[in-house]
Amino acid sequence: MKEKIIFFHLLNNYTGSPQVLRNTILVARDMGKEVHLFTSSGEGFLSGIPEITYHPNYYIRSRFRILTLFTFFLSQIFLAVNLLKFRGASCIFYINTILPFSAILMGKMLNKKVFVHIHEYEISPKQLNKFLFWNVRTFADELIVVSNFLSKNPSLFPRSSWVIYNCVKKEIEDQALIQVEVREEFRILMLASLRPYKGIYDFLTLAREIPQAKFELILSESKEDVDRWKQQHDIPGNLSVIPVQEDVVPFYKRASLVLNLAHKEEVLETFGMTILEGMYFGLPAIVPTEGGVTELIKDGVNGFQIDYSDSTSIKALIEKMKSDVPFWMNLSQNAMNQSKHFSTENFRKGIKHILR
Repeated sequence: MKEKIIFFHLLNNYTGSPQVLRNTILVARDMGKEVHLFTSSGEGFLSGIPEITYHPNYYIRSRFRILTLFTFFLSQIFLAVNLLKFRGASCIFYINTILPFSAILMGKMLNKKVFVHIHEYEISPKQLNKFLFWNVRTFADELIVVSNFLSKNPSLFPRSSWVIYNCVKKEIEDQALIQVEVREEFRILMLASLRPYKGIYDFLTLAREIPQAKFELILSESKEDVDRWKQQHDIPGNLSVIPVQEDVVPFYKRASLVLNLAHKEEVLETFGMTILEGMYFGLPAIVPTEGGVTELIKDGVNGFQIDYSDSTSIKALIEKMKSDVPFWMNLSQNAMNQSKHFSTENFRKGIKHILR
């Protein structure tokens, strides 16, 4: 009989953590495992994976935080009940992110091997954060983290963890550039969620202050939510605001620079998937000075580590990259070279080693 692995992920969408889980599932499936997946309905990176069995987890995210919290806890109750059917089965529980906490608890109760793939440094509210990390420390058998930075998270102490860097989708790796290409016009790209601490308002300010450059902001939200947000703000003519995209390759191919303007005092990025995707297309990046994203960008080599609050330095570097083509080309080539350290092959080797 095939070894059975039950995967869990709370919200299926087009963000980094479900993309990483999809890559993990493909490794397990290719190893000959029988794969089951509990996740939410709706379109995302976890949709339509062939040769796996889907199970619903009944989670819905709302614009109202209290309703989201209610559906979160309700989904975990339903999940716990559903998992009773696996009590006599020989299987592994593989939980993606710390959020599906009932899968971790039930895995321990049902005497399953429990793996937790951790993407978060901290979540809110604080009491929920404390509970979720306590749950992981206490009941998980193996911890996988996405960066060395995350492995040192005090909330995981004294547990040790495996560091497996994220990789991009195979489709992106297959379309990656093999040599530097100078774009027709200088375009600055940022992909983020619709949250102020992700730096979306700082990006708007940069677009207003550098009118001679093109800016593109891809938000991980529906067209309706993006249109509503645009109506509430004065969007400059050189900035395009775009709803969630399943295929982001065309945007990387025409961009010259990718930004991460996250506010480190509110959120510490544990990896930086959009930065890595950009590197495959020769995009230098400007990223915060703390967090896992600093393991992707070597300051002054393939980009720069500058906090969002230092807008003067950010604007000066954008102007220099825009006007000094050899300077930009050197950064671009280094970005492409650095991307090879985060290959699909390295990711697959790490996951295979753990699952074996």
